[in-house]
Amino acid sequence: MGKKKIYKTKITLVVLSEEEIPETSTLGSILDECDDGHYIMGKVDAVTKEKIGKDAVNEITECGSDPEFFMMDTQGNEIEEEI
Repeated sequence: MGKKKIYKTKITLVVLSEEEIPETSTLGSILDECDDGHYIMGKVDAVTKEKIGKDAVNEITECGSDPEFFMMDTQGNEIEEEI
């Protein structure tokens, strides 16, 4: 059983609008406005970093989820599926 690896990607999306975009907006609603509404979508940048073991667990926890989602224990070790 080895350390589990996940990838953390930060996406930056430039959007132009006539009014401020509400902080409560979801990414989906912003993209809908870009496709069919009153926003213009500009440049998209993505930066991906590899996270391994306990570092991966910390990232998952910060996102409000559980490491078991990615089949890993609290130390970042891969959990094998029971057959």
